[in-house]
Parts: sequence; structure tokens; C-alpha cells
Amino acid sequence: TGACKIAARNGVNSTTVSRAILQAPVYFLPPVLMGTVPMFKNLLAKNPALSVPLTTYLVLVSFGLGLPSTVAIFPQMAEIDVKDCEEEFQGLSGKDGLPYKKYYYNKGL
Repeated sequence: TGACKIAARNGVNSTTVSRAILQAPVYFLPPVLMGTVPMFKNLLAKNPALSVPLTTYLVLVSFGLGLPSTVAIFPQMAEIDVKDCEEEFQGLSGKDGLPYKKYYYNKGL
């Protein structure tokens, strides 16, 4: 057994993309909600000191909603076709003597 560099690269790339996507709700949802939802606009107009606590709360909620969604985009267990692996992984057979068609790997979270 060895380590397939192509599978490792795929795992790192998908994790990187999911982390980049995670930032979208955190960056955009709080300002949009605070600027468009009348309840938040009225609350901040009456008491501007609530701006920081409200922003903090909305960032926390955005992160809490965004994290499970972005982690789910790319499952933790991934698969790769044998033909997409390095040459050393092609032509290998299982205990039953049949050649492998796919390999499965844990890409991590």
C-alpha cells in the first residue's frame, strides 16, 4: 500500500474550496440582514450600541448555518478511479483476484 498523490491533491483541493465557500454566508449575510430586515434596521436606529452584539450574533448564526452546508458539499469519504491514479496503483488486485476499479480515501474535513 502507498499514498496516491493525486487523491491527496484532490482531497486538499476540495477542502480548500469548501473553506472558501464557507466565507460567503459569514461575509454577506449579516450586512444584508442588518440593512434590509426592518426589525434589525429599527432596532439599530433606536439603539446604535446594539450594532456590535447584533453583528456578532448574526456572524455566529451565519457560520453555524454555513459550516455544515459547506462540509456537506464534499463528502469526507471520496473515491477515485484506478485510471486516474499513479501507475503504481493501476493493475492491483484484491484478495479475490479481481482488479480494483476504484479506490476510496478519507479526505478529512
